[in-house]
Amino acid sequence: MKDTIFISHANPANNYFAAWLASKLKLLGYKVWVDVHDIKPGNYFNKDFEKSLRENAIRFIAVVSNDYIIKSKTDDTGVMNEILLARSIKDINGFIIPVLYDNCDYSEFTVGLVGRQAIAFNKNWADGLCELVNYFEEIEIPKYPVENNVVKFWHESQKIKAEPIDKPEKYLTNWFPVNLPEFIYVHEPDVFIEDEISVIPYANIREGNRIITFSPGENVGQHTILKSTVKLPANHFINSTSLKVDSDFQLIDPNRKLVRLVNKILRYHFIKAGMSIYEQSNRKEIFFFPFSEENKKMVNLKQLGKTRRSVMGDTTEFRWHFAISHSFSLFPSPCFKIFYHLVFTDTNGIFLKPDEQHELRRKLPNDWFNRKWLEILLAMMLKISRFDVENKIKIEVSDNIFITVDVMPIDIISSIGYNEPNDEPEVAIL
Repeated sequence: MKDTIFISHANPANNYFAAWLASKLKLLGYKVWVDVHDIKPGNYFNKDFEKSLRENAIRFIAVVSNDYIIKSKTDDTGVMNEILLARSIKDINGFIIPVLYDNCDYSEFTVGLVGRQAIAFNKNWADGLCELVNYFEEIEIPKYPVENNVVKFWHESQKIKAEPIDKPEKYLTNWFPVNLPEFIYVHEPDVFIEDEISVIPYANIREGNRIITFSPGENVGQHTILKSTVKLPANHFINSTSLKVDSDFQLIDPNRKLVRLVNKILRYHFIKAGMSIYEQSNRKEIFFFPFSEENKKMVNLKQLGKTRRSVMGDTTEFRWHFAISHSFSLFPSPCFKIFYHLVFTDTNGIFLKPDEQHELRRKLPNDWFNRKWLEILLAMMLKISRFDVENKIKIEVSDNIFITVDVMPIDIISSIGYNEPNDEPEVAIL
């Protein structure tokens, strides 16, 4: 009985996606045939391919990309041979299913396949997978109990040789400790004049007719007339569900107000440090250093016991920028959760289109493993700190009052470790 899904792709250019798709389908109980091993010239097509296609394949998935189209038109490549054989199978209607991997020109696909309905993965892999699986269920592709070696297949396809062992291992989180000022101030302006409030040089948030900030009254009072000022310990904001500021004013969920204030402070600091903003589709802001010869220089991580890393790079077609977003949290202790991203611009500094960004985010860091992501993140934090000798990002929130953020994140010690593929000690990112 034919029950196998054959995945045809450009090897090695699209190996990562082919292995990802195969792993997802295997986890859902489908039988899959895919080759993600390096194939030497002169040995593109063999009997294993032919047997799987002729005798076992119930559907043929063509992972259509720029590389795949080129190989489909090149004599004696694995792609061309697979397509020719797939087209010879006439006993299954709709045997060939093209899936779009990147933003290639589908009209350039080889004659005989271009008119077939394709499933788009180039916008969102999850959406593409959902559409593909729904179609498989509709046409009743056989499913079996999930194989117990799917993770092993993924590791082998990505050449991951690490294995869990019983040994203590240090893991680094994305939580960067924050030291807050001792006091927070709640100011009541005599008259709430927006123009005066907007020029206060210290980060603040408005709550009703009050201003919440880390700056004391003598500083804020230089910019607007204050009716009253209340000085409160910062830990009261952390540990209280409500705070009675005075007889006329009570703060509900003061911890949320503190989170909002500190997030605003770090955003201002990123901008002050010369970072640019990219707004994602969900309107979330991520921050990166714009391209310049100075910013392009590698960051020396010697003071952190690491090597050198760049936070950006360029090719003849595009530039990549390591970017971060942040979220202040009070638990398990005050810290910034820093999330990393990649942003792509053209050689003139103009953002690439979202679908192009999405494609490059999948392709560029294919061989970036934990160590590289970690070290680039540390390079970013050290650069933001202006290479502070104490490894602290120091943010002045009022005259001689600072919030400090550690450049090194919180670590966790686990009783389970891994054998790495080389002898160099490495930590992972949770």
